[in-house]
Amino acid sequence: MNKAEQTKNKYLKSIFNSIQSELKEIVRQAESMPYSTQNNYGKYLGILTSLKPQLGLDNAVQLLIMAGGNRRGVVDASNILK
Repeated sequence: MNKAEQTKNKYLKSIFNSIQSELKEIVRQAESMPYSTQNNYGKYLGILTSLKPQLGLDNAVQLLIMAGGNRRGVVDASNILK
């Protein structure tokens, strides 16, 4: 892992630690509903749309996955937003 990746990882961990409970609750709510789209990407599309302006899309994706979000659903939703 190069220095830029290490710096980004520290940045993401710092953000995650400060908003961890909120992110986990958002993911819990999304995952507690029956899936209406494959891998729940529809729910994650809305969540990413909300988080993108503050965090950037790539950071929001990583943070949702760190919070326990469905990796495939989060990635699929992010691909729509790119």
